[in-house]
Amino acid sequence: MIYSNFKIRRSIALLSFLFFVGVQSLVAQTLLERIKALPDIVSVEKMEQNPFFSEAFVVNVKQPINHQHPEKGSFPQRVFVSHLGYDRPVVFVTEGYGGGYAAGKRHLEELCPLLKANQIFVEHRYFGKSHPDSIHWIDLTVENAAADQHHIVELFKKIYNQKWISTGISKGGETTLYHRMLYPNDVDVSVPFVAPLNFSVEEGRHPHFIEKLTGTRQERKMVKNFQMEVLRRKDKLMPFFEKLCKEKNYHFKAPVREIYDYSLLEFSFSFWQWGHSVKEIPALTASDKEVFDYFQKVSSCNYFDIESGKANAPFFVQAHRQLGYYAYDTKPFRKLIETKNTEGYVERLFLDKDQIFPYNPEMSLQTDRYLKTTAKNVLLIYGAIDPWSASAAKGGKNPGVVILFQPGGSHRSRINNMPEPLKKKAVDTLNAWLN
Repeated sequence: MIYSNFKIRRSIALLSFLFFVGVQSLVAQTLLERIKALPDIVSVEKMEQNPFFSEAFVVNVKQPINHQHPEKGSFPQRVFVSHLGYDRPVVFVTEGYGGGYAAGKRHLEELCPLLKANQIFVEHRYFGKSHPDSIHWIDLTVENAAADQHHIVELFKKIYNQKWISTGISKGGETTLYHRMLYPNDVDVSVPFVAPLNFSVEEGRHPHFIEKLTGTRQERKMVKNFQMEVLRRKDKLMPFFEKLCKEKNYHFKAPVREIYDYSLLEFSFSFWQWGHSVKEIPALTASDKEVFDYFQKVSSCNYFDIESGKANAPFFVQAHRQLGYYAYDTKPFRKLIETKNTEGYVERLFLDKDQIFPYNPEMSLQTDRYLKTTAKNVLLIYGAIDPWSASAAKGGKNPGVVILFQPGGSHRSRINNMPEPLKKKAVDTLNAWLN
């Protein structure tokens, strides 16, 4: 009996020693070593970090081209990891586009200092450097993108086991919503900024918002009057327009005069989206050059240029297939505008034949139902004059979804630039959810 107890005590002591050694070994590991030890890591490269963090790395993670069919191959997805502490939460950024800017030491998501958190930033599939050698557009879906993010969360939770907060801006905010709906337990809190939730390829809610709801009645009238002046002077301004296109080597999928009209229709959306002031608008008596320069400052025709648009081609594939976009309304300009019907413009102006898929709103509808029923700890931030707020996500009567609109706020609305009472409400809400 004495011998047997001795054996038990010795075994316990040995196990305790091995556990202690294992823990000490883990503590001794550098972050670089921990990342390299994760499965599906293609490469890790140190990068210069923002001063808020202690170190940072660019990580390429192996992702299936199609998560349901791994036999189709894989591609490296770029992830930027900025470290503050293992005992700190993680701000998980679901970028909707390319993420090269996250490699700069100036980049810092505002939630990180607010929450004293690490930052893991994910470049969206098929944007930037996160794409396979041969692109098959059929695999660019909300479901595959969300599965990419889920895989990254699973990997890095082996390093960071505190609270996780997902966030994204604009299309990145949409990405946050879709990921949270499909994988609700991946993160504890979600903070999408200015994220639309559309239900058709060319939504009619946005033109109505611009015509009736953004800014004051007088401000809307000043914007529309300027647009009408641009149309009245079309023949006078076309030489400027054609010269600009020639100098910049712009090419379009429609005649130049038609692109002029589309730039004019885009003007009001862009004006309100980016929060321009009506004080900037030239007087109706201004010179042709002044009118043209301001027209292009707010609504540059390079938006429709084929070469300029290549970097954003994946976006329009997604918009036409699942995400939806906005319509143009020509009725307010019907007496002057040459382009009377803009239906189908997304497909006609932005997509090639191999990029066109039937539109399916199911992911947006599922996300809408999720937000109104079972979603928890979702804080949505919008700008009150931003046309994208026309298709702002809604939480219905679900207390787990909080929506804040910044008065006079544009697509640049964030927690830090909100009025103090709203900022306090946002921060208090986040702290309550995280604690």
